[in-house]
Amino acid sequence: MPDFDNFRTAVLCQGEPKRIPQFDGTVAEDIKTEFLGRPIAGLEDEVDFQMTAGYDYVPLSLGFRQAIRGETTGVMGGRQSETTILKPLEAQYNPRDSEKHTRMWAEEGVGVIHDAASFESFDWPDPDTAFSYDTLDQLGRLLPDEAKAIVNVGYVFTAPWMLMGLENFCMALAAGDPLVEKVIDRVAKTQLRVVENVLQYDCVGAVRMPDDLGHTGGTIVSPRFLREYIFPWHKRIGEIVHAKGLLYMYHSDGRLYQVIDDLIACGFQALHPCEPASMDIDQLKRTYAGRLCLNGNINLDSTMTLGSPEDVEQEVKLRIRTLGPGGGYCCGTSNSVPEYVPFENYTAMIRTIQQHGTYPIHGA
Repeated sequence: MPDFDNFRTAVLCQGEPKRIPQFDGTVAEDIKTEFLGRPIAGLEDEVDFQMTAGYDYVPLSLGFRQAIRGETTGVMGGRQSETTILKPLEAQYNPRDSEKHTRMWAEEGVGVIHDAASFESFDWPDPDTAFSYDTLDQLGRLLPDEAKAIVNVGYVFTAPWMLMGLENFCMALAAGDPLVEKVIDRVAKTQLRVVENVLQYDCVGAVRMPDDLGHTGGTIVSPRFLREYIFPWHKRIGEIVHAKGLLYMYHSDGRLYQVIDDLIACGFQALHPCEPASMDIDQLKRTYAGRLCLNGNINLDSTMTLGSPEDVEQEVKLRIRTLGPGGGYCCGTSNSVPEYVPFENYTAMIRTIQQHGTYPIHGA
């Protein structure tokens, strides 16, 4: 049964909850379908999957993330629409059948916004009408009392560079072009309003900000830039989330050692996904125990994708044993659960969390 109060205890680092919660930002539709034994035909099926698989929440994306990725419902892992500004690229693999998957990639060169004229002509979404808030109404009726929605907003840093194109964004940043700050402010004000709207729904238990800042060697741009232009917006959004008593969570790939204290100062209570290639999660636990809940870390680059179910089981048990004591840990993959994760490895992960994540931890 879902237990969002247990999840909340873990995220707030309020000691050891009853069990280690599962946390995955996205699970591919292929895996959901195989797990349920039927296609995901609507929101009822999404809720059924999340509850049956052992999660305490249903994830939903709203705001610029939904617009840029072309997600018509906002449900994480849902189908893309034709309105996305990302570029389609067909993947050349599928572990379960011969069909190809389409992946979406951000523009590397010059994006849809590259000067003052394209900024003014861009079809900026109205945060009050452009996004599918009605899904939250539906979730409020469908979710068990013990479960909540986690709404993914984020993209305060990610959306501006996607709109401008990464190379163009970086060149404009280096040249001191005021367009960079102008795009960031327009995006951030939209996202702030989206969060204000989201907070009106009783089924919401947390706001999560996916906003990738790093690569395996460090942050994409200087911490100084992030402190001046990005983190003040995250802090401002965090203040209204905390005022409602909800959880405030963060996602960023990459090596974030230089800015973790900044993220805590913004009000974030959890960090996902703690990639093994980028950061030492045991070091993070020693440094931030009691101040920051750590989410994820089961290796998507190797164990989840290339290992056996037994390998997955052993890694999950190790994380439970080393990160579980004292609380402040939610277990899941080191990014997401894409379609190229073998189904048996996914089920091995959630089964092991459920079987060995009960407190007190006795050397899983």
